[in-house]
Amino acid sequence: MGEMRGGIYIDWRRLADGTLAYEMPWPAADGDRFERIARGFAAHYQLDWQSPDGFGFSRGEGYTRFGRRDAFNYVDRGTVERVRAEAQSLDGEAENVVLLPPGYRGLRFTLNMRVILIFYAVLLVTIYLAFFGATPVMAWIGGFLAIYALHIVLVIASLKRKLAGWVARESWH
Repeated sequence: MGEMRGGIYIDWRRLADGTLAYEMPWPAADGDRFERIARGFAAHYQLDWQSPDGFGFSRGEGYTRFGRRDAFNYVDRGTVERVRAEAQSLDGEAENVVLLPPGYRGLRFTLNMRVILIFYAVLLVTIYLAFFGATPVMAWIGGFLAIYALHIVLVIASLKRKLAGWVARESWH
């Protein structure tokens, strides 16, 4: 995994098959906040709990979509998982004596974006064949990669905004 600005670790190899897999630091992923995140996803996707620390989501009929201009609207399915931190043990003590129990260090997302990428590729190929046949193909491949990179940045930013809203407390009283 490679690091991106903001402490996000992206698995660059998974991007080749249209899957954005990344880990984002989120140490406050206790049960209540993680349940709020799951409810936020459940309003737009069908959930499938895989463990207490993770669930899968997929687009289903009857679920509301995000706004038309929201990049996360084009994520069809994926998984969300809480990632545990390493336990802090005492120096020189037995391996099973732990100073602090392990908490959570972040959230791991695996987002399937193949459908929108196929749409972008077909659109660019159609425009290339219809209007710009003399233009070098490498320029069009570069354009596709630029669109892909922009879409990744927009999806991550959109999900960060959603997470902030979903974990916010309704009241401090």
